[in-house]
Amino acid sequence: EGELDRGIAWIDDRFHLIRYDDDELPSIDWVLNIARAAVMRYGIRGLVIDPYNELDHQRPDGTTETEYVSRLLTKIKRFAQHHDVHVWFVAHPRQLRDWKGGAPGLYDISGSAHFINKADNGIVIHRSKETGLPPDHVQVLVRKVRNKLAGQIGDAVLRYDRTSGRYVDSDLRLDPMA
Repeated sequence: EGELDRGIAWIDDRFHLIRYDDDELPSIDWVLNIARAAVMRYGIRGLVIDPYNELDHQRPDGTTETEYVSRLLTKIKRFAQHHDVHVWFVAHPRQLRDWKGGAPGLYDISGSAHFINKADNGIVIHRSKETGLPPDHVQVLVRKVRNKLAGQIGDAVLRYDRTSGRYVDSDLRLDPMA
């Protein structure tokens, strides 16, 4: 058995793609029900929901967007705690007015400040010509860490290695005063 075959078998054993093939958008309840089944069937310990804006967000009448997002994030956190699953929730920034190319903050996520208030960790991945970095580089900006044993706030620069398809450490650093 070759290295490629072993690699594919390793991925197949550890990663389970959940796709919604209907014409409608999936609800968070649908995603969490399928994830719950994956916990029982495969023993998953991580769930990536990507992207937030492709979920069905039909709010009940009289519910504000802020209330809706708060309830949605509470459902996700309860699922994670109950099933001992780490959830990565990918959300994109809203359209930024007068944007000059700088990295968005966690309060810039479209929908609600609850994305930062309820998150245990907040990480921004930023790619922009205005950073002065080469096009194969990205900024990784850790902006919130609730449990200080799990990490710390800070910035890093990574380079995309096309040969391996991985992001690797870069010797480049950004000027924190820029």
